[in-house]
Amino acid sequence: MNPRLFDLHNDALTFLSPRKFLKYLKASAANNVTFLASIWTTEMREPMSEIQVRYPVTPCGVPPLYLKGEFLRWHIEDLWFVTAENIDELIALRPFSVGLTWNKNNNLAGGALAGGGLTDSGAVVVKKLSAAGIIIDLAHLNKTSFYQVAEILANQKLFCSHTCFAEVHPHPRNLDRKQIQTIVDSGGIIGLTLVGDFLCGKGRADFEDVYAHIKYFLDNFGEDNLGLGTDFFGTKNLPRGLRNYKDFCKFRKFLLKKGLSEATINKIFYLNAYKIL
Repeated sequence: MNPRLFDLHNDALTFLSPRKFLKYLKASAANNVTFLASIWTTEMREPMSEIQVRYPVTPCGVPPLYLKGEFLRWHIEDLWFVTAENIDELIALRPFSVGLTWNKNNNLAGGALAGGGLTDSGAVVVKKLSAAGIIIDLAHLNKTSFYQVAEILANQKLFCSHTCFAEVHPHPRNLDRKQIQTIVDSGGIIGLTLVGDFLCGKGRADFEDVYAHIKYFLDNFGEDNLGLGTDFFGTKNLPRGLRNYKDFCKFRKFLLKKGLSEATINKIFYLNAYKIL
């Protein structure tokens, strides 16, 4: 039987047709997988209108049963298109969560591969969306923007949907110890991603590389604030043996052999995400 999972970042909604996405969603639900479905807007010319056209009435273009049900939440990655004039339109779409940037700078904040920080417009967007109950994702922000957003959200549980850990493998998209501690201290959650470039410096990551990041987190920060953010469909550089949700059966057995308890694995695979989000 497949283990229950809560995936904090999956790009299937962006890269599958509506028909294929609905089929994928049903299969995931049948296997007890809940995921945050990301709409990646960086390469869209008119994101607001494209979102409304592609995913009319119910965002994601799926029946309300699935949108409002147990197995799907949805996310917008890169709010470069948001202004004071259209932010209410965005709020009306009711995304579960949003990320301010992708890897570069935009009019709101600095991305992980660029300089700069949170702009005045970005601060307004963070405050207004947060007040509307929309979760702000810290993934893809550079350190300056990360801490500026974290300061605005000081009384909230912080969220980073998909990343790895810089002390295990240095990469601009990975969080360092201080950033991790900031999220943990807030009572928030971090989704460990399966992007090979973030996991290790070799050509193809494997179970051992994913475990190295899990062990680092457990040893230093405990077991209550770590989840999964696979980035399925958002990267081709996935670890050997972890290409889809069914592969988590094998990975669960691997973690048990490494000495992790059933309770700890359940927390990482789904319970922490449900409890915190």
